[in-house]
Amino acid sequence: MRADVAYVKACVLTDRESIQVSMRCAMKIFIYRQVYRPGMLVATEQRLIFLADSTRGNELMESFEYKDIKEIRKKRGLINSQIVLRHKNDIVKFSRILTDNDERLVKVVREMMLKIC
Repeated sequence: MRADVAYVKACVLTDRESIQVSMRCAMKIFIYRQVYRPGMLVATEQRLIFLADSTRGNELMESFEYKDIKEIRKKRGLINSQIVLRHKNDIVKFSRILTDNDERLVKVVREMMLKIC
């Protein structure tokens, strides 16, 4: 299954949530080694959600509550940029960004973090 906006709206969001910004990217995770898991990153009014592209039995959905996010920033590289998220005691990296609204996503998440606190 390829993660898309229609699936997120139908199966992941609650009645009080709507999508503010979404983008295709990959999340760096550890499964026996560091790998990039492609999927969709979605910002709503209440949380930041990463839904990975998957096959049956290999699903991955991570939800990051705004109150638990300590920092979000965009890190630029020579070829690619990353979004770095400090959530609780973890550092989560999103890279291989396929859309150009990554700066908008960072801005929306920062606004929501201020609104929640």
